[in-house]
Amino acid sequence: MSTIRSLALVPRDGVFCKDGRGWYTTALGRAHGTSWPWPSTLLGALRSAWGRGLEERQGRPLNGAEWRERTRAVALHRSLALRRPLGTGWGPEHRVWPAPADALRVEGRGRLLRLQPRPRDPAGPKTLGRDDDPAREALWLATVDEEGKPKQLEHWWGEEHFVAWLTEEEVSARGQGRRFSLPRRLQSHVRISAEQLTAKDGYLFSHEVLETLEGNRDRTPGVAPRGEDNPPAAEWAIGVQVRLPDPSMPRLGRLGADGRLVGIEPLPEALFAPPTRLLEAFTRGSTGLRLVVVTPASFAEGWLPDGLERQGGGIRGHLPGVEAELVLRAAAVPRPLHVSGWDMVAGAPKPVSRLVVPGTVYFLERTDGERFGQAEARSLWLAAVGLRTEEGYGRVVPGVWNLDQERS
Repeated sequence: MSTIRSLALVPRDGVFCKDGRGWYTTALGRAHGTSWPWPSTLLGALRSAWGRGLEERQGRPLNGAEWRERTRAVALHRSLALRRPLGTGWGPEHRVWPAPADALRVEGRGRLLRLQPRPRDPAGPKTLGRDDDPAREALWLATVDEEGKPKQLEHWWGEEHFVAWLTEEEVSARGQGRRFSLPRRLQSHVRISAEQLTAKDGYLFSHEVLETLEGNRDRTPGVAPRGEDNPPAAEWAIGVQVRLPDPSMPRLGRLGADGRLVGIEPLPEALFAPPTRLLEAFTRGSTGLRLVVVTPASFAEGWLPDGLERQGGGIRGHLPGVEAELVLRAAAVPRPLHVSGWDMVAGAPKPVSRLVVPGTVYFLERTDGERFGQAEARSLWLAAVGLRTEEGYGRVVPGVWNLDQERS
């Protein structure tokens, strides 16, 4: 009988997950890696770890057919990034989220600005789409009122800033200790000739490694750091909810292109529960809904979430856990992500998929005029939308969007 377990994959020496390009795709001979492991990469690591554990329990290796058949039931549900001070246990306060695409940092502003959707002027300029799509042209424009020079925004947001953004609270432009950029290091490889014990010509290459241990690891526990040059030590990990044929899982696994070791630890269920502050915000009711994509998403219509379709010059439909019909008012969709990989069950490469990137935001309104409440917020928290959801793709979270405020 299958079981669902909450686990943390804790890298021991960083992470390198190669993307679909070749090893020598630049003049410098540098391979390209992903900015974070794709859900399908995590699923492959979990299948491998569970399969190796099964071989150890049985006392014999599995052949190819057995391996594919026995690990077929392993499925990835939810996944999220984690970051904690070194030596502490995991809690919801350690969750880390992709930066929402409707956030803007502007030079000279003490707070982050929000892209605010407003109805489009019919006489104004059209979008840059390749076709004449009346439904797309009817979407509102998400803009800001204040002028200024945009500045780079950290890619990862801690729990405090992310929940504040979802509840329409003010978020400081200073992100120290609350927003993060994952450190990287360059690692070079060389092939040694066994006969001559020298480097072999044509086999020098390098790639970037995501460094998942950061800060001053030798700092005295309980003593505050002196400044930015002496930050407290912290470690990154990946939280997953995975369905397994049985609850057994080894304590070590491998992740990424070069099979780097990851520790496998149990996680409390609370790490995948919605934040209390968010539920309280929805208890007061929200006239609109911000839907934020937090893992790469595969939609049949490209950028448009499954369940929504073009109707009468607009885009309407339904989402999981929301009974009312919805209308899409606006969308903040960055450039797509191209994902490839290897199908461990079929034993063949997967086709390249064009996916919606984490951080994408959709603005929706109910057609019945009612408000979104706590029930909808619970249903949409880390809900699965779209295709390949059994591989962990298409996870979303809800946020408040009060249209009355925007129209005033």
